[in-house]
Amino acid sequence: MAESVLRHRRSSRNGRLAVTAGAVALAVGGGTVGYFQLTGEEEVCTGAPVQISVVASPDHYPIVNELTDQWNDAGPVVDGHCVSATVRAMPSSAVAASIGPGWDEARDGPRPDVWAPDFSAWLSLAAGRPDAAAVLPQEKSPSLASSPTVIGMQRPMAEALGWPKRALGWTDLVGAFQGGKTWANYGHREWGAMRLGMADPTRSGAGLASAMTIMDPDNNQTQTNEELYIALSASQLTTTTAEDPAALLRKYSDAGAAGVATLPAAIPVLERELAEYAAGSPKVPLVPVYPKEGAAYADYPFAVLRAPWVDEVRRQAAAGLLAHLQKPESRQAYERAGFRDTGHATRDTGLLNAERGFQTTVTSPERTPTAQALSQMLAVWGVLQRSNNALLLLDVSGSMNDPVPGTNQTRLQLIQKAAIAGAGLLNNGTVIGLWAFATQLTPTTDYRELVAPGPAGGIVGGVPRRQAVAGAVQTLKASGGTGLYDSIGAAYDRMQKAWKPNAQNMVVVMTDGKNEDESGLSLQQLLAKLKTSARADRPLPILAIAVGPKADASALEQITKVTGGRTFVERNDVSAIQQIILAFAGRVS
Repeated sequence: MAESVLRHRRSSRNGRLAVTAGAVALAVGGGTVGYFQLTGEEEVCTGAPVQISVVASPDHYPIVNELTDQWNDAGPVVDGHCVSATVRAMPSSAVAASIGPGWDEARDGPRPDVWAPDFSAWLSLAAGRPDAAAVLPQEKSPSLASSPTVIGMQRPMAEALGWPKRALGWTDLVGAFQGGKTWANYGHREWGAMRLGMADPTRSGAGLASAMTIMDPDNNQTQTNEELYIALSASQLTTTTAEDPAALLRKYSDAGAAGVATLPAAIPVLERELAEYAAGSPKVPLVPVYPKEGAAYADYPFAVLRAPWVDEVRRQAAAGLLAHLQKPESRQAYERAGFRDTGHATRDTGLLNAERGFQTTVTSPERTPTAQALSQMLAVWGVLQRSNNALLLLDVSGSMNDPVPGTNQTRLQLIQKAAIAGAGLLNNGTVIGLWAFATQLTPTTDYRELVAPGPAGGIVGGVPRRQAVAGAVQTLKASGGTGLYDSIGAAYDRMQKAWKPNAQNMVVVMTDGKNEDESGLSLQQLLAKLKTSARADRPLPILAIAVGPKADASALEQITKVTGGRTFVERNDVSAIQQIILAFAGRVS
């Protein structure tokens, strides 16, 4: 778009302008910004002044505001109206939640004509609401700049894992510390356990991009159970959370050198934010690790709304502002502030200094998740982060001694291995209890409590509960029939008494057979009991994993449906193990 050379000077406080001879007009979408050549000095703003409102992400706000002030000072005019723009900062997540015809000016400030978030992903997420989709642009919005999401990592810790010679990613950081490994495994016992920091992906673009990378490292827009295990491990290693990377960076700025080991080893952050931090010679040096899984870019779209209040004059004014923001001089200002251009290149290495670990060229592939994948994985991430209160029932009837086809192990042996892996994924916020059931495991019941419910990180019998869960399963022997219905009924009663607010409460039952206790509850009696006991204000779903060809999936589906739960039918024993691992982690839902 051509740029007007028209320069106005303000002649009065009401915004009316005067021009001098030699002005050149700028045509925009059928209107004009500026006026044709005039002689002498005369007022040219015949219409009422118009001011457009721009809402920008906080990290982007300073540069957008500075450049917009320059544009305002030039005194643009559209079809006889003096136009100007105001810019204010507002988190992209907050705009995404509020944008639409019902924008609340009392709560959210003046309704925007232009939205300039950090990531286009926020436009995609907002467009999932029909009311928001009605005001958002249908075509892809032009980008103003870019900045890749990187892993900000304490330099000595990055070097201990092979950086910069070795390419690292989130999967490497998580995988290197699975199974109880600590920094002692890498020659630094003094650093203790691995600690990750995470920005809230529902509020932070960098947090969202990093969560997507952790949950979908191959970027195929779906998530396998193996990838979910990685996400569970990352959740367990996360010791610090914050609303955004800026809040995480402040923790390093405020810390002394003595507190380095207690700070996260790595956090998600935009390259530009980290460059600004690194330029301040901080006490805790952080270096950029460019994730080998791919680069997710903040692309800073300039989205002109299709809202009823954005009339033609405002639309043309927005086009004029966009033209100014895209000028070579403006792009240079972006780069001086640590941004890259829209093609992800940079010619200004003042902030993106190679000595601090920054790369002039990012070679990893670009990650661009679909709107559907974003919504799905945000939902899963929420499940991973929430507190769980779960009682797990494990079938130890005689059929668990059956061999698993294609392996040299019994069903019970495979489940024991799964329990060890699953127990290792329990985060400290999970309340977990473990029962075994068959028939007559005690003189009066078909079930036996192996580990009393309590926090996974709490101590029971002198060891952490997660370790007690794994140890209890290892000692199990399979024999007897399947007392399924009595055990489920008793477990439901127990968990109703132990129900916790602000948590995902659940009963998880794994069985490979059908009820064989003829003296106990019948299916109809159990269903009637559950219908009577279930409370809408205290949800307590039963989640069942039906394992192997003999499991009574039909009965389990009736049982779980009554409580708002689900039945997972796994005829293949090995794939069932994956569900059991998730169950031990309290994450089947």
